[in-house]
Amino acid sequence: MTLTAKHSAVMLAALMGITLSTAAMAEEGPMGGPMGGPMLNFEQLDANKDGKVTKEELAANRTAKFTEADTDKDGKLSADEMVAMHEKAMAERKAEMAKAMIARIDSDKDGFVSDAEMQSMPMMDKMFERIDENADGAISVEEMDEMKARMDERMRGEGHGMGHGGHGKHGGGFWNWMGGDN
Repeated sequence: MTLTAKHSAVMLAALMGITLSTAAMAEEGPMGGPMGGPMLNFEQLDANKDGKVTKEELAANRTAKFTEADTDKDGKLSADEMVAMHEKAMAERKAEMAKAMIARIDSDKDGFVSDAEMQSMPMMDKMFERIDENADGAISVEEMDEMKARMDERMRGEGHGMGHGGHGKHGGGFWNWMGGDN
């Protein structure tokens, strides 16, 4: 395999991993929250800043999120409003992920990631080696499919430990996004 072909294969594997992990994080949500919503931020929930979050403060947070999502102010959320709310949360999470990724990879600290910086990432070789199970220096369709299946298992929580796609004992859902646990 030529050096260019190997780099292309490594880049493909890395992009597949990034794409799949981004999808998993998007399902998990911004800052780790369920259903594409934000993880509860204690400081935001503790409205009176007494170091405790009461049911009333949690309810007020829920109401504020509902009101923000209810763009036509009819007191109800339509499917379009829920989609918009979810898309906004996903966009915020993706922006945060991109900033974090640039901070990790940007070795010359110019605020951008060059091809050379992407290629020099140590995880690229590790990822390639993990996918290239027979160590022949190339990733076959079968090896790529096997990697996708393993990632799918992890996201559904069927593999090693709880996956990104699991929503815990309360089943996730809209009200978890709103800050509650059903």
